[in-house]
Amino acid sequence: MFDLISSYPALFDFLRASGKDFYRRLSRDMFLNVGIKYKGSSRFWERVELQQVEKLEGRQEIFCPQNEHQDLDIISCFGTAAPASQYYLLHYAPGWDCNRHQNPILLVPGAGLDANSFTDLYAMGYDGLQQQLLALGYRVFAITFSHTHGDNFIQAEQLADAISRISAVTGRKQIDLVAYSKGGSAARIYLSGLSETPYRGDVRRYVMLGTPNMGIDFPFRNSLFNYVIYISGSNGVLAWDKVFSFGTMVDVSLRSIYKEGAFPGQGQLLYRWDDTYELDMLQQDWWTTYYGGSGLISHSRGIDQAIADGGNLVEHLDTVGLEPGIDFYVLAGDNNIFNAFPGDESGPGDGLVFLDSVLYTDGLARRGATLRAKDILPVNHLEFLYSRQVARWVGSKLEE
Repeated sequence: MFDLISSYPALFDFLRASGKDFYRRLSRDMFLNVGIKYKGSSRFWERVELQQVEKLEGRQEIFCPQNEHQDLDIISCFGTAAPASQYYLLHYAPGWDCNRHQNPILLVPGAGLDANSFTDLYAMGYDGLQQQLLALGYRVFAITFSHTHGDNFIQAEQLADAISRISAVTGRKQIDLVAYSKGGSAARIYLSGLSETPYRGDVRRYVMLGTPNMGIDFPFRNSLFNYVIYISGSNGVLAWDKVFSFGTMVDVSLRSIYKEGAFPGQGQLLYRWDDTYELDMLQQDWWTTYYGGSGLISHSRGIDQAIADGGNLVEHLDTVGLEPGIDFYVLAGDNNIFNAFPGDESGPGDGLVFLDSVLYTDGLARRGATLRAKDILPVNHLEFLYSRQVARWVGSKLEE
């Protein structure tokens, strides 16, 4: 169908314009931020602190309008929707100093998200992981990174500083990390001793929820999903650096996964899975999106270029492994449906990350870190943030 539409630019643009509301609804149902301004999120926290990392002073990552912060309370705390890299927010949940479980938990959000994704995801009305852990008696903190798609090494420095701050205010020498999706990669950098701040033995348990331990290729494998992101204005990264619009190819490099794009941490998550799971040849521009080149509605530099731009981080982390003495826990999901819309169906997974990637733990344990649990629940990638099954699983692991 897209071959036919692309042959008639006027028809293509008409359908694109008339279908824009549809793409926005589709994006919303698949939990992609479409630029809605949120407010009132501060009610979930006892207080929020603006913290500064001296080692990151003078650093500023690139933003685009689609991935600037949207939550009005968070913007107020930062003083801007596009903060410098030296800043992050530390959120204190009610009971952080008095709940019955004395060991503090730090929740680490994934790509495109902030601390409030653990409370009421996109203001959808869900009781998030934060509220459910509070009900179980835990002392909960969360971090909001300066850039929600930021470089994982920068986020690792912010994370190290947040751990130090929590230890200082609670008097605990070790905390528990619960990291979701991309947040697990930043945590891995710190826990592997690869960040500028060396690992200080200050993490008791490391819990990973849907973390792509062996990477993802979702933006390149699902070529038409790039079009949904582009049309809807969602806070997502594009595997394309050009897209056909209004009869011409438009440069969208700023929204792309490549080195000059405003999504510096995304290329670091990439890994090729085309030898394991076949690509969908029915998707428009499937070959050129994955391997590079010009298609009928797009241009891509290919996944290999994006992996190189990201510094081959997945393979590097796999060769290094976590520091000895860390206990780690892995949870994967095997439901690929988002509100009746299918995610990635080319292999078993949570609609975004393959099971094989989440459950790959050989590299994590390479230097003596101990795998304590590796489980699967029937959740999609976003349900890690609010599923009661997930909260109970996390609680049970932290109590061991």
